[in-house]
Amino acid sequence: MLDVISSRSIVGAVLSLLVGAGMAVPANSGIKDEYQRAQECDYSKAEYESDIGVFDEVNVRFCISEDRHFVVYVMRSGKSWALPFDRDYRQAGVMSLNIIEDDKLVHYSKKKGVVERVILGRKRVDRPVLY
Repeated sequence: MLDVISSRSIVGAVLSLLVGAGMAVPANSGIKDEYQRAQECDYSKAEYESDIGVFDEVNVRFCISEDRHFVVYVMRSGKSWALPFDRDYRQAGVMSLNIIEDDKLVHYSKKKGVVERVILGRKRVDRPVLY
């Protein structure tokens, strides 16, 4: 009788381990996908550039992913990150939304019932080089 109980606990432990390992795999692939998505945006080719003073005097540029699900923030140093685009998301307890209005990239956030609208950046305009 003791052998049956110990074999059940071993089987239970193995199943728990397999279920735990199976749950960890999608989280890692999501992080990898986000990293690769963020690397797709090149600072020099980004569609939108930040307004002055939005990011404490640091120039940030933005790209919209090809599937239009993410906005990618990229800094001159190459550091980049991706956030959802054109859909609500919650980050640190704040509801947020990134959308395009006319030629502007706009970020809406709602905290404690107060909605704030910030223009993150504007569409870049290629200016001719004057000699």
